[in-house]
Amino acid sequence: MPGLGGHVALGGLRGRVAHGSIMTRRTHTTPAATGTRPLVGRHVRHPLHGPTLRRVSGPAAPPGLRARARSSGSRVARRVLDQPLRRLGVVGAVVLLAATAAFGGLEEQTDDGLEVLAVDEPVEVAPFELTVQRVVWTTELPGQTLSEPGNRWLGVVTTVRNTSDAGVLGTVLREALTLDDVPGLVGAPGDLGVPASAVAVLVDGSELSPVQPGLAYEVAFLFEQDGRTPPPSSVAVRLQRHVWGTGSLDPTAGWRDPTTVLRGNLPAREAVTDEDAA
Repeated sequence: MPGLGGHVALGGLRGRVAHGSIMTRRTHTTPAATGTRPLVGRHVRHPLHGPTLRRVSGPAAPPGLRARARSSGSRVARRVLDQPLRRLGVVGAVVLLAATAAFGGLEEQTDDGLEVLAVDEPVEVAPFELTVQRVVWTTELPGQTLSEPGNRWLGVVTTVRNTSDAGVLGTVLREALTLDDVPGLVGAPGDLGVPASAVAVLVDGSELSPVQPGLAYEVAFLFEQDGRTPPPSSVAVRLQRHVWGTGSLDPTAGWRDPTTVLRGNLPAREAVTDEDAA
C-alpha cells in the first residue's frame, strides 16, 4: 500500500531516513515566525535516487564575476560560475557570462517568459530553495483523508530548505508550489494556479509548519483530484517567489506577493508500493 510513514511510497515516496545538515547561509533577516513545535530536518533516501554526484575541485570564479551572474537573474550564468574554472577557463567564462548576463540568451524560457522548471535542480524562490524530484499519484495515503471516496492524491515530491533567518509558516510554503491546467483538481484555482491541500513530511506524514531555517525536509505537496478524471501523465508545476514587506492595509511585516518565476510540465506516474519497490 502506498503511504507516507514507515511504508512510504508515493512513488516511491518511500525511503530511509538520515539526519539533515545545518545550513550556514543566510539571505534574509526577519522576525521569528510563531507556530508549532519545530520539526527536525531530515533527508529521505528512496529507491529512485540516482548515483551520487561528486563536485570537482578547482579555482572559483572571481567574486566580481560571480556577483554579475547572480544579479543578472540568469540561471545558466549562475550554473556556469559554480563550475571550477579549469573546466572552462577564465576567458571562456567571461565570454559566456557576457552573453547570458546581458541578454539571457542561454536561459530556457516558456512561451510566457518564465524560466523552465526541471526535476532535480535546486531553485531559489524566496524564502525557500525547492528541488522538485517527481510527481506521482495514489488513491491511498495514510494520515491523509480524501474528500470523496474514489478520488486520488497527486503528490509533488520536493526537497525544501528555508533560506531565511527565521521560521516560515506553512501557508507561505503552500503558495510557493502550485499546479496549473490539471483537470479535475478539487481545490479552487487562483491567479497562480491551484495550491496544495497539504504539505506532508515524507517520514511521518505530518504537516510541515513552520519551516525552520537551516534544515532540509523531503515533503510531498498534495493535491486532490476527482476520481472520475483519468490520472494525468504530466502536470504543469509553477514555483512562486515571495518578497518580505508590509501590505497596503496590513502593517505587519511578512512574506507577501507571491509571483510565478518558473513553470514546467513534469511527467506523472502511479506511486509504487512497498512490494513493487522491493
